[in-house]
Amino acid sequence: MSAQNQLAQLDSLKERLAKTIEALRSSNPAFEHAYETYIQQYGRDTISIIDPINLVDTIDPVILVFGRNTAVRYFDSKKLISGSFGSLNLKQGTEYIIGRRQPQDSKLMIWSPKGDEVELEGYNPEVGIIPSRVHAAMVFQDDQHIFFSDLVSSSGTVLIGESKRQGAFVRVYDPGSAEFPRIKLARVYTSRKD
Repeated sequence: MSAQNQLAQLDSLKERLAKTIEALRSSNPAFEHAYETYIQQYGRDTISIIDPINLVDTIDPVILVFGRNTAVRYFDSKKLISGSFGSLNLKQGTEYIIGRRQPQDSKLMIWSPKGDEVELEGYNPEVGIIPSRVHAAMVFQDDQHIFFSDLVSSSGTVLIGESKRQGAFVRVYDPGSAEFPRIKLARVYTSRKD
């Protein structure tokens, strides 16, 4: 895909995100409260799609870790996001926001403007970094495009999986910067010597 097409696609996703947030704010009081308290703390302009990843043609499951220890699974074969509390079959043409309620109730949620509100997974509020109130987005655009993006959360996201096209991957959405990362990575090589 050309750089111009990538920018157009990113602009389209950002526009869809803005419409989704407004629809959720007007239809879901729990999301509205989470959103309002989040932007009061971090500002309205902090929520944005950044470097989305296409999850189509990934091998089941892809693990998504929100904050430091809240993991859910995405199954591309079923178009399903699942945690120990609940799961949701994604619907084509629908955008989803993943986050937590405010006040904290130790549950990671997924919302859509079509009325979906599912508790996916529990999180431990004692851990230093919990999921953000407005943490990530998933957009089921069409059969070839199901995008995931951290929404510049204050907590970060780690994706671990394998793509049929590009092989194994680990993607880290770090809320820090290149100079001052907030997620520390250590690669340990375990090559066998003959």
